[in-house]
Amino acid sequence: MEIVGIISDNLEHLTNKQKIIAQYLINNSDKIGFMSLKEISEEINVSEVTILNFCKNIGIDSFTELKKLFQELITRQFDVPIKVKSSLKEIKNSYDAYNNTIKLQRFNHERIIKDNSIGDLEEISQVISKTKKVYICGQGMSEVIAEYLNSRLKLINIDSRIVKVGDIISASLDFSRATEEDCFILISFPKYSHNVIGLSRYLIENNYTFISITDSDESPIAKGSKYILRCNSSSLVFLNFISATTCLIEILLVMISFNMRDNLMMYLEKLEQIRSSLKKQVKNN
Repeated sequence: MEIVGIISDNLEHLTNKQKIIAQYLINNSDKIGFMSLKEISEEINVSEVTILNFCKNIGIDSFTELKKLFQELITRQFDVPIKVKSSLKEIKNSYDAYNNTIKLQRFNHERIIKDNSIGDLEEISQVISKTKKVYICGQGMSEVIAEYLNSRLKLINIDSRIVKVGDIISASLDFSRATEEDCFILISFPKYSHNVIGLSRYLIENNYTFISITDSDESPIAKGSKYILRCNSSSLVFLNFISATTCLIEILLVMISFNMRDNLMMYLEKLEQIRSSLKKQVKNN
């Protein structure tokens, strides 16, 4: 497991000061491997001993080992430009790039139809339409999908919010407010976010309902999830395409809207009246 995942899995066992250290390490993962113990200590205003104790609490023998794990994390992140470079070498010309991209996009969209039955979508749409509040979690490119889904749910009068899984303090406040009447939607694709995986484990342990939007049933966030939306995200050059996922979300949103049709129509009529009244007031002024 990568170091960020190790830290996330141990959060609940840390002291308040150690949680501050954890937050700093996760938010600055790109530079921790090149900082000294003294520099980190001064940066977050905690003692060097507190940082060393933090290492032991998460199962790391020394600060040197901690730095090494962050250096390895940076090295693995270099895989992305390597993939881009090797993929581009295989493309012969613009015609080849266009045709292969279209074929791959068509394949991804055909897979979402094959891998997600109308029964699955209906069940998930019922869960979301009846929930008290929806918490949506994604990181990296998945955060783009999360923001899109969040904006659409709000548009149809569903109380939803984005959980900043990289911000431990903010995320912990959201979790403290959540109840069994709420629903979590977790989004993650290869390379899977350790923060989102850690959240899925927390939700399983605390018997919360969550929906996984991911690439397959073998995904780390799909295991233990009762509701799964499967989105093939194969890309010609980059790690993931998000177009098929967006398409599946659109289908889900239409089904949710239909399930809520009566209440939604009343809400839209009320919204229209409010906006009409506000326009009149603006004109009169």
